[in-house]
Amino acid sequence: MIELKAVDKSNYLTVVDLKVHSEQADFVAPNTLSLLEASFEEEKYPFAIYAEGTLVGFLMCSYYPADDAYPIDSWWIERFMIDKDHQGKGWGKKALALFLKEFKPHRQVKELRIGAEPENDHAIKLYESFGFKKEGMVEGENVYVRTW
Repeated sequence: MIELKAVDKSNYLTVVDLKVHSEQADFVAPNTLSLLEASFEEEKYPFAIYAEGTLVGFLMCSYYPADDAYPIDSWWIERFMIDKDHQGKGWGKKALALFLKEFKPHRQVKELRIGAEPENDHAIKLYESFGFKKEGMVEGENVYVRTW
């Protein structure tokens, strides 16, 4: 059983405590930074990932209108991580499937994007298994896109 719950007053401190393995630290921003961004920037939606009632990860999606940095109105999975103690159990795959099935954006955009560091083979393989296709690079990350 996998659930996505909004990060709120009841769970934000445990979300902050989630960590990836040290060799993965360059692949995702700290959850503290993500929650800070979500507090002060519009259109960011942080979710705690629970598996069988236990907090195992974090996902944040964001909407960005077209600008000079990226010329397409876009929804992004901006952060996605599974805690180091819960990796390798299939929770990331189940959480991504649930998000893609249940998240209903209020802004209609036909595509969803996600970034991945070029060295993050495990994440890239996961995203490609869900139909994400490499679109290019933005700010040193591979950008993957799929139809919503």
